[in-house]
Amino acid sequence: YQFSIGSGINAEYGVIIQPGSVQDVINIVKFSNRNHLGLSVKGGSHTDASTAPDIVIDMASRKNISIDPVSKTAVIETGVTMRDVDLATKPYGLAAVIGNCYTVGVGLYGFGGFGVLSRIHGLALDNIIYYDVVTADGELVRASDTENPDLFFALRGALPNFGIAVSLKIKLHDVLSNFYGGNIQFLAEPTTFKRFWQWFAPYTSDRNFSLRTVLFKPTGQPQFFNVDLVIWGDTLTLSEKQAIFQDLFTTVNGTISFTNIGNATYFDLLHFYNVDSDVPIPRFYYQYARSTSATELTDELIDAIFQTSLLIGENNYLGIDLHGGAISDVPSDATAYFHRNLVYDVYWYINNDDYLALIQYKKVVDDFIQSLRYFPQYSVDSFYVNHNEYSPQYRDNSFGENLPRLKKIKAKWDPKRILRTGFNIPPDTSVCRKRKIYSCLLYTSPSPRDRQKSR
Repeated sequence: YQFSIGSGINAEYGVIIQPGSVQDVINIVKFSNRNHLGLSVKGGSHTDASTAPDIVIDMASRKNISIDPVSKTAVIETGVTMRDVDLATKPYGLAAVIGNCYTVGVGLYGFGGFGVLSRIHGLALDNIIYYDVVTADGELVRASDTENPDLFFALRGALPNFGIAVSLKIKLHDVLSNFYGGNIQFLAEPTTFKRFWQWFAPYTSDRNFSLRTVLFKPTGQPQFFNVDLVIWGDTLTLSEKQAIFQDLFTTVNGTISFTNIGNATYFDLLHFYNVDSDVPIPRFYYQYARSTSATELTDELIDAIFQTSLLIGENNYLGIDLHGGAISDVPSDATAYFHRNLVYDVYWYINNDDYLALIQYKKVVDDFIQSLRYFPQYSVDSFYVNHNEYSPQYRDNSFGENLPRLKKIKAKWDPKRILRTGFNIPPDTSVCRKRKIYSCLLYTSPSPRDRQKSR
């Protein structure tokens, strides 16, 4: 095996292995199984690998992509990034539902996958036709609606706990060309922030709108309020779309440091969002992510969110993304991904090399989210899983009413809990007893070496 220490691996690991083939993955898993070692997988390195101090399987060399323009599908290996997928589909005039960042890896197909197309075509995991995975006992199986459907259910929302994906087949969609919008960067002022959300409120349920926003303060610079807003579809004329943006500028009346608004194709937008995608992602030893949700943003909540953004320091950010649309069309019990009712995903990313500073900012975020329980517009226990810390602490809320079903599936596919990173879903011990899998009962608690770190 080829050993490597790649970007995105900051935690403490015993061994990092780059498999050259599917058989290599099978051999690694069987070795781990025999020795009761924990496993995790590194994909595109957008964020750190899920923490397992024993073995990390680095899929960086697994980058094949096969496009079928007739069926509008693609088969991708799990070392690819979304940039690789975008460049492969573009010549065919097709697009996959991917995240907004080119540096995101296939991991987004395991926990969600929110991007520009999600309000039209759902989350990335809603567009999976099948996974080819190596299970915890080292067997290569296919999971789809017709083959191993229980495993297919679990992989779409809790992938790392149920198998190691080596490839997957996804749906592709015709590229929409009638986008209008782009990026506006305001200087972050409380009145600007409030007026924007007041202005946007009437458009919340309109599926022709895609929105993501970030409050961010770079080192030594003022705080910015970044707005990525796009209107698509033929229900509005170009002049009507232009009038909406003119009304935005007039109503918000904020100080603009940068703007780039106009007609665009889907690929234009992705390129614009990723102009710095070749620049290495800054790495911090300590990272923390939390997410919550809101059904509406009242003036009181808007003020509270903005004030919190001032307390989390430099190089940390607070984002608000508009969900809903096709994401909410899928029943919450159709996949392991449970939180289909999100309207606004409100999330924080804290990055720091100073552990004490991280703890300080983490407390600000945690206390704020806890205080939101007093606001009926917020659902503190409902969140976008990809924007939340992957740890057992948030396991119950991550999967909601789907968790008991996932525990039963865990008892079938991974009773020894070899795949115990991230949310560390335990097997249902009643299933273990019924099937006389007594080893399951021995591994219902993580080993002392499974020290969970922030993502």
